[in-house]
Amino acid sequence: MVNTYKIVCEALQAKSVPFILHQHNSRSGSLHFDLRFLDARDPKLLHSFALPANFLVNINTKTIAVKTRDHDPRWLELKSYRLKDIDKGMVTLKIATYKYFELEFHGKIISGSYKLFKMHNTRRDDMWLLVKKE
Repeated sequence: MVNTYKIVCEALQAKSVPFILHQHNSRSGSLHFDLRFLDARDPKLLHSFALPANFLVNINTKTIAVKTRDHDPRWLELKSYRLKDIDKGMVTLKIATYKYFELEFHGKIISGSYKLFKMHNTRRDDMWLLVKKE
């Protein structure tokens, strides 16, 4: 029998996991950032979002984030000539569902509370919005 109370209590406990922000110079020549953080429930899953090239300029505003394929956790330590480590640290996942995250970043560049949620009524299914909380 499933213990619903235990599941709810586990879901409400915030969990800290590693994150990384890469500057990515893709094969097509476009420069953007990749934000990746480990899933709190499945340590074999690394959530990955592409952010626009002006993300660091607009770090305290709303930013479009495009959900990319999930990656292997080894990407947290990956070294490549196309990827430049911009920031690393821990992120506390306060709320994590398949359409919504509340995140508390503890990095040198990215710090503070953010909401990341899936956008509706868009042509693309992979559009999310990253919003810095005041």
